[in-house]
Amino acid sequence: MNRPTCDNDCTRMGWKQYFLSSMYGHELDVSVPPDTDLDDCFVAFDHDEQELIKVNGWLFAATEIEE
Repeated sequence: MNRPTCDNDCTRMGWKQYFLSSMYGHELDVSVPPDTDLDDCFVAFDHDEQELIKVNGWLFAATEIEE
């Protein structure tokens, strides 16, 4: 799997951008590969920190960011 290293890579690779929020006040602006199960554990690109992270999807509510 190719891994993005910047915001533009995510766009070129067709990753979808989401805003994730938890009931504990955590918020993330991330992109994920197409067909990612957001209710499972998944790899995401964190746009704030410009790095790949693992997310426990069941802890977050996801809202897709339309371009």
